[in-house]
Amino acid sequence: MTNFPQLTVGETVLYSRERAVGLIYEVYERGPGERPGVQLLLSDGRELSGFSAEEADRFLQPLGHTGLCYEFTHVGQLHADYHRGHFAAAFARARLLARFQDPRYLDVP
Repeated sequence: MTNFPQLTVGETVLYSRERAVGLIYEVYERGPGERPGVQLLLSDGRELSGFSAEEADRFLQPLGHTGLCYEFTHVGQLHADYHRGHFAAAFARARLLARFQDPRYLDVP
């Protein structure tokens, strides 16, 4: 059985379904005996619904940590923080990590 990495808040991932760079902004508990799920924010500001651990294993490719510390409270706050630039430095690091992984991400905003 493969041991998949435990994703953490601030982790950069590639979301291959949309060829997008994302940041994990929340890790949430699912249930007894289940691995945690994650919430993902894309560099264009879109917030994606939660990924179960199994979906994260299938669709998200971890690239490394950006140094982002964030405590999610609600979606309205998340969007306000995004528009205030709270995630700008983390996304700059995320895009750099993505470019090292796959040069096609050079043109990703």
